[in-house]
Amino acid sequence: MTFDRLPQAVAFLQQLVDSHPDTVYGYCAMDRAEATWPDAPAKSLYSANIFSPALRSEPNSTSTSSGDEKGLSAAERQQAVGDIGHHTVTNYYRCTFDGAEIELDNFRGCSMQPEQVVLFVTDDEFFKRASLVAEDPLNQVRVELLAPRPSTSSSSSSSSLMLDERKTGVTADLSLKNISVVGGCAVVQAVVTAVSLGEAEFVQAIYRDTYLAKRAVALDVPRSKLPFYPLDKQTKTLLRQMPSAMWVVSTSAAHGEDLAMTATSVTVPAAARGMICFNVGHSSAFYAGLGGVGAGVRLFALSTRQKDIAERYVTRAALGKEDRTRVEEECMVAASCTIEHTEDVQDHHIVLTKIDGVKVPEKDEEGLMPLVWQHGKLMT
Repeated sequence: MTFDRLPQAVAFLQQLVDSHPDTVYGYCAMDRAEATWPDAPAKSLYSANIFSPALRSEPNSTSTSSGDEKGLSAAERQQAVGDIGHHTVTNYYRCTFDGAEIELDNFRGCSMQPEQVVLFVTDDEFFKRASLVAEDPLNQVRVELLAPRPSTSSSSSSSSLMLDERKTGVTADLSLKNISVVGGCAVVQAVVTAVSLGEAEFVQAIYRDTYLAKRAVALDVPRSKLPFYPLDKQTKTLLRQMPSAMWVVSTSAAHGEDLAMTATSVTVPAAARGMICFNVGHSSAFYAGLGGVGAGVRLFALSTRQKDIAERYVTRAALGKEDRTRVEEECMVAASCTIEHTEDVQDHHIVLTKIDGVKVPEKDEEGLMPLVWQHGKLMT
């Protein structure tokens, strides 16, 4: 079916869904207009989510949501992002597009085959002029992992960090693949086209503005051979440098079983205004039991006491009662969320969730640190 404008197509499909609430619809649409953004995207795919009321389920009963029946306000969700960030590790990135720069606090590998696809979330305004045509200059992006260093200010009594603009740990050149606008933020998928290493000798895991640990930039191949090394292996080397907090994501499947998976892909982007993003592989048992938009999930940032749990739920999905108690009581911070948006990327599923509540377990924090994955190892 053809419409003069994309909004007309969306309106038609929404009416169709509303009139047939027990039927599930999915669609994609191509707009042939001359602009380069979802208002009238040229040469690019624009997709939106319309869901039958039959798919809109309530969050699960484990939610710690506070406030009125609609959950947290926008301001409360933004505060929740800060609360979560206080209890987990942070990375700093610089994103360059069309001569402009923006700071990022999130960047993750998403799917490695057949293309090496990465994911990050930023403010939707930054990419409004973007193109999804690979040959277009407005399709090219660079993301650099910045190497923080201790502040040299004599007036500073703390070990606060500064971003050393002269040094980067690793750099990825990207070609934009897809941009979805959700709640005022842009969920960006991009294909890695080149990888390079900066001058920094170490990449640090940062916790509460101090070094949690630092590891030397490790290579699987000499620097001199990087341009000729297979790109998929270069990308793997790139992603291994970036410290990732270890999380467990849990949900209740339709048949009532509690499921869990270990995840390094969880990000809590400031630009997402109170939302959390994670990826799940299509072949996993967790994905088979994960609900759609409106379903509830819980996310737990693991502590150094929970290495065994992190290892267990890489291959196991059924969440045991004892482990559920330990996850809740020993984690750094827990967030109850409702799935807001999903999309598929090759062999993975992107999930963007809205924060309904945050809980910091009562525990003795002396010596307790976030559990971190870097260079293929758990850092405890």
